[in-house]
Amino acid sequence: MRHAAAIVFMLLSAVLAGQKAESNVTFADYRNLILTVKKDAMKATGKLTSGELVSVGCEQNVCFFEIEYKDRKLRQPVGDDITRLTISEFDFNADGDLELVVINDYRGTSFLYVFSYSRGIIMKLFEKEIKYDRIVIRSDYIEHHLPTGMDTVWHYYQGGFWTMTPYSLP
Repeated sequence: MRHAAAIVFMLLSAVLAGQKAESNVTFADYRNLILTVKKDAMKATGKLTSGELVSVGCEQNVCFFEIEYKDRKLRQPVGDDITRLTISEFDFNADGDLELVVINDYRGTSFLYVFSYSRGIIMKLFEKEIKYDRIVIRSDYIEHHLPTGMDTVWHYYQGGFWTMTPYSLP
């Protein structure tokens, strides 16, 4: 009986130690990492290519990133709490406009956000709970891969994301 309990404990420890603490998001093309913060050190700031400062904060059970534009602070919520948050600039559709890709890792899951930003205006284009599934961000697509294979593809078209459904011919 003692050996069985020890084996169960060892298996449980191996499973828990093998879990990933961060999201599995890769960029197929160049991205500009603006800011990475952790819950215990959120005082860092980053700078966008356009020159605006970006910071992260949490107040009253809402976490957000904040862009300072001409003495105004623009807040965009990104969840209830964070463990680790990254903000990157990425050029979807190779049109010269840089979108903001925000990945919020919080305990057992992760959230992916894409925002359009220009001259003090932020607009949410995409939001998805991605857990710890594999995500590949390409210039025109966001691919969502499950352990069994590709699940969903979102195509960036005319300033928005559209779900592409796989279709197999009989």
